[in-house]
Amino acid sequence: MLSAQPSRLRGTQTAVLAPLRRPVAASADLPAECLPAWPVLVLLWGLPLWWLLGLFSLSTVIVAVPMVLYLLRYRQVTLVPGFLPYLALLVWMVPTALMLDDSALAFVLRFAQFASIGVLAIYVLNARETLTAQRLLVGVCMVWVWVILGGYLGMLLPELRLTMTAGALLPGGLTANPYVAELFFPTTVEVQDPWGADEPFVRPSAPFAYSNGWGASIGLLTPVIFAGVLSWRSRLRYLVLGAGLVIALPPALATTNRGLFLTLGIVAIYVSIRTFLRGHVVPLLVLVGTGLVVVLSGGLSQLSEVLNERQEVVDTTDGREQIYLETWQRSFDSPILGHGSTRPSMTTEMTIGTHGMVWSMMFCFGFVGLALFMWFLGGLVLRTATVPTNAGLWLHGALVSALIMSFFYGLDRHLPYILLIGALVLRDKHEPGSLLWPKR
Repeated sequence: MLSAQPSRLRGTQTAVLAPLRRPVAASADLPAECLPAWPVLVLLWGLPLWWLLGLFSLSTVIVAVPMVLYLLRYRQVTLVPGFLPYLALLVWMVPTALMLDDSALAFVLRFAQFASIGVLAIYVLNARETLTAQRLLVGVCMVWVWVILGGYLGMLLPELRLTMTAGALLPGGLTANPYVAELFFPTTVEVQDPWGADEPFVRPSAPFAYSNGWGASIGLLTPVIFAGVLSWRSRLRYLVLGAGLVIALPPALATTNRGLFLTLGIVAIYVSIRTFLRGHVVPLLVLVGTGLVVVLSGGLSQLSEVLNERQEVVDTTDGREQIYLETWQRSFDSPILGHGSTRPSMTTEMTIGTHGMVWSMMFCFGFVGLALFMWFLGGLVLRTATVPTNAGLWLHGALVSALIMSFFYGLDRHLPYILLIGALVLRDKHEPGSLLWPKR
């Protein structure tokens, strides 16, 4: 059952609703009732297989099934503050379905994804013994590696579309739906062919459907890479970090994601300054060194040239401003329940309720849904801000990155990693032997 016992806290009523006090044991000594690690590890390490099967967007839904079964057998399921707003958002999404004006398929799939991500968070919060902080860090870092490889795949095989996937088992009438086809028959790139362009803009996107999704994942997970390196006791760790960042640069430039570079710049400066104020100089030196590598490699000039070329044929900034204004105005047609899903724009070829998680929450689930989402994401940022370790501070930076990107990137596919990072930082705050919150 789900328990909430603030009275058991050590001198505070706001830290943990129902803390687990079981010590971390060696794998051979783990009690039988411990939650196994494999569902989460399969989700993280198995990303390439999920994508090849055309099941990447449904991966959390699939692994949530065994997670629920394990949780039902678990003696006591616990939560920590910061995750209740997300569960409240799930509840609020249900009545917004009343506002749908067409097929409920997209809504059902989206709700299933959001609900399964909530299950993932609860599972991670209760699997301390098997899903240690180090184990989770390695798993999330591997997601970053898979995304980088997906970017290179898009650069090398831009015409590739996977057809022998799980989608081949679906009825033809269902796969004729563009949304379903996008889910089950993935491509490696997003092709944009605006009027006036000499040739289409081919932007790497695998394993995501859109290049902005690829950029958002790098913006979210790169700070996690810094956290992983800081927790790795090796003299080679900074060399490995630098090499990884250099390798990630070509596909990142190929996506021409302005929001990616803007977000990473802000977060890198923010975390580096905070670590410098704590008396640690190395992170600031790494930031300066990385900047020099990017400049000397011509990365910034290359990015500027491509962005200028795109801007000459399609003004993406004005287009976003126009879609944001229409989203804001039409949200007042149903300010409480929202519209349940996205809608075609009345002024552009874009879709209302996209181009940013904030705008999606507001339009699809009303201002109540928006408030719950911002309470959840902003709360995670605030609750993790005091983490004392530098590795923890970079994980906090990842959540800051998510908050920034929520205004211009959709984060549906990134919510599993956001909740996992938040759970990783907050669950062990009051536990002895915590990697991120060491007790003195």
